[in-house]
Amino acid sequence: MYNSENILWIKNVKRNGGQGWAYEDVTCAETFLLNWPTAKKGSASTPNVGDIILLFQKPNEINGRKNYNVCMTHLVTPVSRETVQDDRTESHKWAREVRLIAMANPIGALPNPGYLDFLLPNRGLTNPIANLRNKIDLTETETKEQVWELFQPYFCANVLDQIFLPTEPIGIFGEVEGDLIVREHIRQEYRQRNSALVQQAKSRAFAYGNGRILCECCDFDFVARYGDHGTRFIECHHKVPIALGARLTQLTDLALVARIATGCSTGNKKTTDITPLMSLERSFSVYKSQPMHPHEPDIVF
Repeated sequence: MYNSENILWIKNVKRNGGQGWAYEDVTCAETFLLNWPTAKKGSASTPNVGDIILLFQKPNEINGRKNYNVCMTHLVTPVSRETVQDDRTESHKWAREVRLIAMANPIGALPNPGYLDFLLPNRGLTNPIANLRNKIDLTETETKEQVWELFQPYFCANVLDQIFLPTEPIGIFGEVEGDLIVREHIRQEYRQRNSALVQQAKSRAFAYGNGRILCECCDFDFVARYGDHGTRFIECHHKVPIALGARLTQLTDLALVARIATGCSTGNKKTTDITPLMSLERSFSVYKSQPMHPHEPDIVF
């Protein structure tokens, strides 16, 4: 059985100096060769069969636009102990045969959520997962659990019977959020949030919307208005503010809206000026009762 504790290694991958996605064409149906630098054969031999390697990458461009985001793209595991020579490339000739455990779909669907630091393992070698640092004091175990949860929508169907999922899966029973954590070294308070829930809510909406995520209140379509800039752009808010305290959060407790969960705010003020915070249903009712006129959300890229 595979679970988050099997994520022992992290590796940066790159295709043609960052021109395009590395290992974009691999599938769950077949194993493939994962390459290491020619001078680092020992690094290729480090992972054991059954260990999971997190692959991440930062292509130079995405959809023709300069990219600044690191993306987690694959979870893979070696299927044999043999290190083989791959003569297709001079610079990365050592390889291991691996199988997919999960692959983001689309491949750029899992950008850095903002608190992970990929600088230390950014060398193309086999790095221990402990080298994936973070800015919110997650332990190594918590970091692995976060990665596992982020990849949950993308596990390969042919390994699902070997995947260990929580006995209370996210989206059915939920996750506890909102515990107050005091960060003395920066003298600020944070609300501990489960970013995997947000990623899953967006991924589910993206799939159901055939590649578009519409505002749940007014159906605003960022892609229709902003083109590629609007792809996967939406804000995710708790229907009940997280500041009210810890709770069990389900996917159904989250709303994907154009601006803010006080109600849909698509450039006009007919819902956001109403206080206290309105429910999504009430916001929708108010929105539908207003005269229709062109509007668009305030957005800066």
